[in-house]
Amino acid sequence: MAERSYLSIGQVVNLLRGTYPDLSNSKIRFLEDEGLITPHRTPKGYRQYSKADVDRLEVILHLQKTRYMPLSAIKQKLDSASDLSTLAFEVGLLTDAPMKVASKETRQKLHPIEDVPDILGVDIAFLRQLSDNDLIRIVRSPQNRELIDGRDFEIIRHCAELSRFHIEPRNLRQYVNAANRESALFEQVLIGMLGTDDSDDNREAKLDRAFKTLHDLTDGVRTALLRNRVFESLNAVVEDADVDAIDDEITRAEMAAQSNSAVLPYATPESTTGVAPLDATELAAQPIRVTPITAE
Repeated sequence: MAERSYLSIGQVVNLLRGTYPDLSNSKIRFLEDEGLITPHRTPKGYRQYSKADVDRLEVILHLQKTRYMPLSAIKQKLDSASDLSTLAFEVGLLTDAPMKVASKETRQKLHPIEDVPDILGVDIAFLRQLSDNDLIRIVRSPQNRELIDGRDFEIIRHCAELSRFHIEPRNLRQYVNAANRESALFEQVLIGMLGTDDSDDNREAKLDRAFKTLHDLTDGVRTALLRNRVFESLNAVVEDADVDAIDDEITRAEMAAQSNSAVLPYATPESTTGVAPLDATELAAQPIRVTPITAE
């Protein structure tokens, strides 16, 4: 079975039409006529679009949709860009739309590997790279057909987006190892949370809610740790000058506190109420006058 590393013009339209509803075959041909994209051609003249062609097309459509740029300005911007993925990030394309979520029917289904390029816009060679690095699993049927689990579609989409940053499947093995370690922890906690509830009606919903809660918490810790490590290595969190300033501020505060405690070794009523207390010696030195009471 031949592997496809290219998409047809119709497949490209189906892939991008969700974000760009007015996209059509004729519009893509027009952009080619204007020199903005140059797809590969088969010996019979059919257009074939690589992933780089699709990424370039997305940048063009995004700039037209969000910035209303003329094609001449878009072409100039593309020609002057040193890297297409960097340009896509700069113009906000990578955060333009939320990641598509497959339907439950799609997730719970095995798909022939040759159908996946039409569904996700990735080529079969990329799917094999993901499988070789244990990110997804290619299932073989009794008749030796290669099948992709629909539950892996989300992984495939995320990995395809990461490839725009030149992060390849082989660079993601660490996440496979981390998932293998964390899954044991999650399983142990989830078993305890679900207890003896074995009802089919509620078990899946409860499991999903419990997993989401655990994932959000652990992902928060992981994200914060990763962000701190990266920003520290880039000297973007706390610089030495900031640490020195904090040290000086704390030292001044401690010295001021010590100075105050030397003057006022203990709290007095006056210090707390603002009223001077009566002194016993002063009271004894004052004459006491008694006004006589006369009978009427």
